[in-house]
Amino acid sequence: MAAAKRESAISDPVVEKLDDGHYDRELARWQAQIDEAAAVLRRAHEAMKAENTLVS
Repeated sequence: MAAAKRESAISDPVVEKLDDGHYDRELARWQAQIDEAAAVLRRAHEAMKAENTLVS
């Protein structure tokens, strides 16, 4: 009985993706996208601050 339960858990696609690191790779990809977007926003913010600086 325990072997049948274990067999069904191994054939579960979620478990297989966990085992092969699929979700870790996806998380790393999303984190890279977030980091890139944050860098773009920081550059835009710095450009806007520089544009609004009074020069006399």
